[in-house]
Amino acid sequence: MKRLTSILTLFVVLISACNSTDNRTNSSSTSRFLPEPDILERLKYQKTIIDTLFAHSKDKLIVLAKLVDKDEPIQIIDGNFPDNVEITFNILKDSLGQIITVFEIPYSESGDWNIFLTHYFDKNGKTFAFERQTSFFNSICTDGVAYETKTEFYNSIFQLINKTYKLVDEENKTLQIDSCQFPYDYEYKVSASIDKYLQAKRIKNIW
Repeated sequence: MKRLTSILTLFVVLISACNSTDNRTNSSSTSRFLPEPDILERLKYQKTIIDTLFAHSKDKLIVLAKLVDKDEPIQIIDGNFPDNVEITFNILKDSLGQIITVFEIPYSESGDWNIFLTHYFDKNGKTFAFERQTSFFNSICTDGVAYETKTEFYNSIFQLINKTYKLVDEENKTLQIDSCQFPYDYEYKVSASIDKYLQAKRIKNIW
C-alpha cells in the first residue's frame, strides 16, 4: 500500500528535521544512558537518541502488518503491503539486537487522521517513554491540519513521572483544546515492557 509507505517516509523526515544531527555519532547501546541524579533529563536524552537512530535507520526497520482477517501480524518485505492492513508496526533494534522502539500506525479508512504510537524501551526491556502523535483534519479550530502530541515518561517500576501535551496548527501555533473537534476515537494501552507489548500485539519471531 503506497499510502502506508508514504506516511512512514513523512514521519521519518519530520523526526530527522526535529532532532540535531550532532546525535548521529552516539552509539546505539551504550550512549542511551546518563548517570543520575536527574532521571527525567536522562530519560529525555534516551528518547532523543532513539528518535535520531530511528530517523536514520529506515533500511534497518523490521516492518510488520496486522491484517483485518488475521490475529498475528505478518512481516512486510520491500514495502509490499497487502490491501487489508489494520495496523503497521515498525521495529528498531540496537547494535546488540535488542528492541529499543516500536512505532505503531493504525490504519485510517477515512484518511482524516493519522496516529503514531511509539513505545521506547530501556536496556532491561522496560518502557521508559511513550508518545502519541496525531495529525487530523476537520478540527474546526484551524482550516488546515492540527497536530497533537502527548509524551509520557516512566521510571523503572513503570510509574508516570512526567507528561507533556501539545496541540498546534501547521505553523506551529498553539491551538486551544476546548475550541477543537477531534474526529477520531482510537483506544490504546501503554505496555510496561517489550515482552508485554509483543504479547499484547501477538508479535512473534522477531530476529
